[in-house]
Amino acid sequence: MRNVFATLVVVVGLALAGFAQSAPAALSNIYAAGISYNNAGSPAIAGTGLYARLVNDGSGTYVFTVVDALPTNLKPFTVTSNFGGGIAQRLFTIGKVPIFLPTSAGVSYNGTNTGWAWSTGALASVKLKGNWRIFPTVRIAKSSVSNGTGYQPIVGVLFGWGN
Repeated sequence: MRNVFATLVVVVGLALAGFAQSAPAALSNIYAAGISYNNAGSPAIAGTGLYARLVNDGSGTYVFTVVDALPTNLKPFTVTSNFGGGIAQRLFTIGKVPIFLPTSAGVSYNGTNTGWAWSTGALASVKLKGNWRIFPTVRIAKSSVSNGTGYQPIVGVLFGWGN
């Protein structure tokens, strides 16, 4: 857990030097889905879906909707579903790869329990071919109905398309 927080601090620290860098042309709409490793879950595999829309090309600001399916228990099998909306801000660019800080808040659902959820972290956008992208992510999620799992570090990869 300490390593995840240290990574986030480094990313934010590097952002101060990166604001002057120009980024490659941004996509207006992004659709992505993928898998991730969540050490707080059982099983430790989670799923994520994302839709993002560019609101300011100059600053690299996106509004987005994210859905996380985080398994909580294997027996009985339960999943905590987090539905959130938020803002992703381009912090800096490494070569042609922009690095974003996505932050979201929303609703969490687990069986008959409903509560709040939020997440934050870092996301990179790596161009593959045409408008196809791969998005490696490091995030932290928190839910009021996560059965006491607390802060959940999530490391994963999303595959997406944009126009």
